[in-house]
Amino acid sequence: MKRFFLKFLPVIILTILIVWAGKGIFKYNVFSTHDGEHHFARSFDAIATFSEGNFPLRWAGSLNYGCGVPIYNFFYPLIYYFVIILNFATHNIFTALAIIDFASLAIGTLFFYLWMKKETDSELGALGSAILYLYAPYRFSLIFVRGSPEFIAYAILPVVLYSYSLFFKAGGRRTILYALLAALTGGFLTISHNFTVMFLMPIILAYLIIKLFLLRSCLKTVVWTFAAYISAFGFGAFFVGPAVFEKGFTKIGSNFLQWREHFPTLGQMIRSRWGYFYSSYGTANDGMSFMLGYAQWVVLGLAATWIAYFLIKAKKTNIWVVFFFIMSLAAIYLILPWSIPVWEKIKPLQEIQFSWRILGIAIFAISALFGFLISQIKNKKIVLVLFIGVSVLAVYGNRNHLLPQPVSSEDIYRYDDFEKLHPHRYSTTTLGDDVVAASAGGACWFTTELISTEGNKNAISYKVSERGNTFGSVRLTMDKNQFVGDKLMMGLGYFPGAYRFEANGQVIESFDCGGLNCISTLSLKNGENFLSWRIKQTPIQSFFNNVTLLFLAIWIVVVFFAFRKKKLSTVNLAVITVFVLFAFLRFYNLEKRIGFGWDNERDALAVKSILQGDLKLIGPRVLADTGFFLPPYFFYLLAPFYALSNLSPYATVYFLIFYNLIFFVVSFLILKKLFSQKVALLFLAFWAINPHTLSFDTVAWNPLLVPLAFVIFLYLLARSKSFLLGLVWGVGVSFHIQFLLLAPIVVPFILKDKKRVRNIIWGFALTFAPLVLFDLRNNFLNLKLASDFLLAGGARDYFSFLPVWDNVVARTFGMPISRLFSVFFYFLIAGVLYVWRKKPAWRGLFYTWLFFPLAFAFYGKRPSEYYFNFSLVIVGLVFAKLVSLKSKLLFFIVLLLLVHFGLKASDQLRETPLGLYQKDKIAQFLAKITKDTSPFNLSYSVGLGQDVGFRYLFDYRGVKLNGNDFDPLMQIVIPPQKNTFVIDRVGLEIPKGWLDANWAKREN
Repeated sequence: MKRFFLKFLPVIILTILIVWAGKGIFKYNVFSTHDGEHHFARSFDAIATFSEGNFPLRWAGSLNYGCGVPIYNFFYPLIYYFVIILNFATHNIFTALAIIDFASLAIGTLFFYLWMKKETDSELGALGSAILYLYAPYRFSLIFVRGSPEFIAYAILPVVLYSYSLFFKAGGRRTILYALLAALTGGFLTISHNFTVMFLMPIILAYLIIKLFLLRSCLKTVVWTFAAYISAFGFGAFFVGPAVFEKGFTKIGSNFLQWREHFPTLGQMIRSRWGYFYSSYGTANDGMSFMLGYAQWVVLGLAATWIAYFLIKAKKTNIWVVFFFIMSLAAIYLILPWSIPVWEKIKPLQEIQFSWRILGIAIFAISALFGFLISQIKNKKIVLVLFIGVSVLAVYGNRNHLLPQPVSSEDIYRYDDFEKLHPHRYSTTTLGDDVVAASAGGACWFTTELISTEGNKNAISYKVSERGNTFGSVRLTMDKNQFVGDKLMMGLGYFPGAYRFEANGQVIESFDCGGLNCISTLSLKNGENFLSWRIKQTPIQSFFNNVTLLFLAIWIVVVFFAFRKKKLSTVNLAVITVFVLFAFLRFYNLEKRIGFGWDNERDALAVKSILQGDLKLIGPRVLADTGFFLPPYFFYLLAPFYALSNLSPYATVYFLIFYNLIFFVVSFLILKKLFSQKVALLFLAFWAINPHTLSFDTVAWNPLLVPLAFVIFLYLLARSKSFLLGLVWGVGVSFHIQFLLLAPIVVPFILKDKKRVRNIIWGFALTFAPLVLFDLRNNFLNLKLASDFLLAGGARDYFSFLPVWDNVVARTFGMPISRLFSVFFYFLIAGVLYVWRKKPAWRGLFYTWLFFPLAFAFYGKRPSEYYFNFSLVIVGLVFAKLVSLKSKLLFFIVLLLLVHFGLKASDQLRETPLGLYQKDKIAQFLAKITKDTSPFNLSYSVGLGQDVGFRYLFDYRGVKLNGNDFDPLMQIVIPPQKNTFVIDRVGLEIPKGWLDANWAKREN
């Protein structure tokens, strides 16, 4: 117990000192600092911006009095990400920021101790340096006086250095893990404060170079070191890149303060009165302290004496003591007015504005210096005296620095409702409003109009439809006969590429006019217009977002391969390649490729009803409104995805992703067991790239599941699981009736053991239990429908399926084909299967292939192409088996075929005309323009089947259709007509009377 206590005694001491140092943070609900109110305002905005789906944070739409500014694009966003996370737990921004304040003291101190302990192997040296790092006047000034997020940078810096110290002492695969840790923490450092990139990252680089030199590291260590260092910038690229390359679009850097007037004197650095006011011009009226710290000066004196002594006596000294001593002196020099010539020559220094900001660097260097200095002293008594003396002086010297300044009694009420009462809640929150556009004359104000003109104000009127931090829309009426000029000025701050504007459903361009966005009146109609906008990532921002994602992906791959127990084999590499191809072709831009037709709307309405408590006993109907019902399993399969997405129609996107992933894994594992690993992989390669399989793998309806059920069916057949076989057969039929065509596969299985018939029948029948219950409740309605379907009379065309088969083969090959070719293809597959029929795995497939044309001929009516989905599994397996035979001629033919498939598959990546995405855009558009308006009805002037899907989407988006015949009638028109609102390829015609009643209400 004693040993355990002694081991953790330094941490206990530091914890006590941290709590004492941070006790003032929680003294008040909120305390007064120079920048605190600005961070409060940004934090309120950041939470709202994030809740609107914007990530990474760029644009603060509520600041600049509603015009917005790209504040998070240029100013240390990490603190606001922390606020967003903590706000989920605290629901209080002031508390969240207080927690961040305290955590910065704790994390910085504890990790400084851990880092120095690794570096020096001295317990007292590490403890003393951590105390010195914590108890420094400038550290408390950052929290209690300035309220500057620099304190986060100084908290993360020791974490980065500790990660590197672990990296240098690690071996084997742990080296890579610690390199990643150093890279990630370094990435956090780059976004913690702009100042850090300028000073702290070069300091880290110097530290790493010296470490590599002292350790005489091998090339591998050097490579991983610089990979980690460069990756820190890669992880922070999404912020650092735009902050550098887009700065010229703003006034940042154009209105520096008189930096020459803010250099403290040496006397002020030794001792200056603690205060909560600002740094004034000159030194006479400074209201804040610029002390380095009594203990810090003592350490500098001790280090100078020690270095001088050893240089004279031993002609050598410790490199780390010298390094951090020189860094300390350099930092102090840059703080003092003696360095003004240097500041004049190095322009980036001037952007710091206040030389005393470098106090943080000086404190870091002196704290590290103290740890290394103590570790070099061999006399334990001297070490103990120095440790106690410096530590006590550090704590005592800061005894008056540990409390914040309360908000004045005159202003405290403003924090009760900060968003409504505080004057800075909607300011730009920057000194000199320098974050506005370079062309802006100044910041906006509360009186800045959302829409204005250069001339006759009566030429326009508008009403806000919706307004958020990063989006909005208005119903605008324009009389071009009275309008003067050719542009509308929006009360939205300009930033190149930041906005997406739409007028009447069409994307339009905006341009800069005096720091605000303007749009051309040529983009607008004479009369009623619907104008909307939304913040988006600029091209530069998107590029650097991708840079960060690229670095993250590279490290994931590196760690994955580094920690694999076995080396990656050729087969595994092939599986990964096929999977990547499979996933890319199915998931790329998926939300814009899928449709939302009659079946999808039927499924969505049924699932919604289930989730509302109305459980279903019947599922999809065979042959639309005239056939019988199948079991409801597909509805229940969709239900979790609709539940998790809050009934979003895009639940089908998530379902398709889930299904395709399951199909790939299950098919590979099953076909590997039934045939071979090569056949399984070749089958999936065929399935991944074939244009026909790709087309139905992106349609979220019940026939989609037939191929997966077929593969599982084959597995159960091979394993003689008769009851489960019947069960899967029944479930397959519930997905689509075409699954009955697999009956011939079962024949050889039954002939071996007739007792299996009973189990198969029981399993098959069990799946139809819901339909039996439904019929018992509804006078055998479904049974009568099924009988009518099977016994329906009328003329039969025994060859009506052939044109459909032609289409299936054409889609499979991705090109037009003749009847002769489609018949030849059928007999080609039949011939191959006949040759392989002696093997049990192929015999059933042969019988099925022979049987299905007879079944369709007996049916005597034209089926749809998706009735042949099951046949693609057989085609894929034959393809895979033929390729695995290692024939050079076959390989060449297959290679050409795969190239052809690949070219055709690329066509499937295009946006689907009038698919889910476009229909949902119409629903969203209608929801926006009809929000809080008078009632209306809706009709369609469209082609056959183009009106389906809208009912569910309108309901989901909150479009309320009254149903009263006397209400105005809107009309969806395809193709759009001249006087309609156009959304992509769809027009929306709105009666003039409804427009007059709802558009022309003046708000400006």
